[in-house]
Amino acid sequence: MSRFKLFPLMAAGLVFTVLAGGGCIFSPQNDDDPPPPPDSEIVWPDTPEKLMENFKIAYSGMEIDDYRDILHADYKFVFANGLGTWERDDDLRSTENMFAGNPGEDPDTGAIKPGVQSISVNSLILIDDWVHESPTHPNFPDSERALYDVMIVFTLEGGDNTITVDSQQLFYVKSEEFDMEDGTTKTKFFLFGQEDFDETKKLLIVD
Repeated sequence: MSRFKLFPLMAAGLVFTVLAGGGCIFSPQNDDDPPPPPDSEIVWPDTPEKLMENFKIAYSGMEIDDYRDILHADYKFVFANGLGTWERDDDLRSTENMFAGNPGEDPDTGAIKPGVQSISVNSLILIDDWVHESPTHPNFPDSERALYDVMIVFTLEGGDNTITVDSQQLFYVKSEEFDMEDGTTKTKFFLFGQEDFDETKKLLIVD
């Protein structure tokens, strides 16, 4: 049996919300509202900010190949208060199941939840400037770290149920130099890890 985080960013503050009549926890869009902007495209992430934008695009589009390219080979997700660590393969298996819309189980109630139909990244805002981590950091040595405010809304299959995540998350990034085969090199940032603040962790389980 494989386990997958419904939200690999962080599950702190994860809330299952059943909405009567197919409503929404946000104000509905009226006819006078401008249409949403077109989807952005993945760019070469030569800065941490571009990497985080790629992260947002991959999540919103539920594109596992784009998400896989974002993660560093030594990526880790550190759960709060000593509740464990996920390596890159764990996270990719989790995220692929989620992006594929696989159903899961609420570990607190045992209730079966339908799979994710769509994901809306409503907020991914840098709170603190990027700072360098020490080479002796136990999980993310020689990386860059920043705190983000994140709000994500997951719409489950059928559209009547949503899951809202509204919390803060530490992101760690690391850069590598790539030979461009023309005598030059190019910097590329990868997501090196994430660190959760909240000990309340919601996991979904799928076969």
